[in-house]
Amino acid sequence: MPFNDATIGALNLQETEYPSKFFQAFAQQVTVYEDDDIWVVDKPAGLLSVEGKTLKVSLLSRLERANPKVKLIHRLDMDTSGLLIFAKNAAAQTNISKQFIERLPQKTYQARVFGKWESVGNRGKISVPVRYEPATKPRHIVDHDWHKNALTHYKVLAYETCEGQPVTRVALKPVTGRSHQLRVHMVHCGHVIIGDPIYAEGSALDIAPRLNLHAQQLRLKHPVLGAWMDWESPVPF
Repeated sequence: MPFNDATIGALNLQETEYPSKFFQAFAQQVTVYEDDDIWVVDKPAGLLSVEGKTLKVSLLSRLERANPKVKLIHRLDMDTSGLLIFAKNAAAQTNISKQFIERLPQKTYQARVFGKWESVGNRGKISVPVRYEPATKPRHIVDHDWHKNALTHYKVLAYETCEGQPVTRVALKPVTGRSHQLRVHMVHCGHVIIGDPIYAEGSALDIAPRLNLHAQQLRLKHPVLGAWMDWESPVPF
């Protein structure tokens, strides 16, 4: 979502003027699970995970107003909604961050992409490197010569229509966590995610009011209990 300087300034000012009860209510609204060590939340689309260079309205900054001890572990793109886990102490942050480095957490996203993609029930993997392209900021691109691979597993779930256009609902499981990985991998397959303000054009952009990408499921080990835990968020599209 593009913002001009005036809009950013107004949003930043508005955020500072909200009373503390606003942030407490927001935290309660997005909370999926919380205990003494972790905090799992459902991020709304259109909200930064962390503050940007100019826009200071973010999920983390709002949660910090509700609980100053909250600690960042990972993030989602501004346009993506769904599950994120935060730590509530340094030990939990270190433990879960290590799990992410070791690729232990299991994440499943759901998306709707433009057109009919393969057959319902098909499974496969996309293994092509993704890197940032400065010439087309903020876009990322597939670069087969790039040294960091990106791997996504997928399953075709259903054929649907959106505003009269054919779309395909897919489950996406990223193994690596490159920026824009799922969005670029879908472009690479010839089926951009609908409503994507960065990569979609024409009907693929116009038929959906938001990026149809949602972090639906998250599974990892509790940093203290050591038990595997699972969370799921309803898909909003």
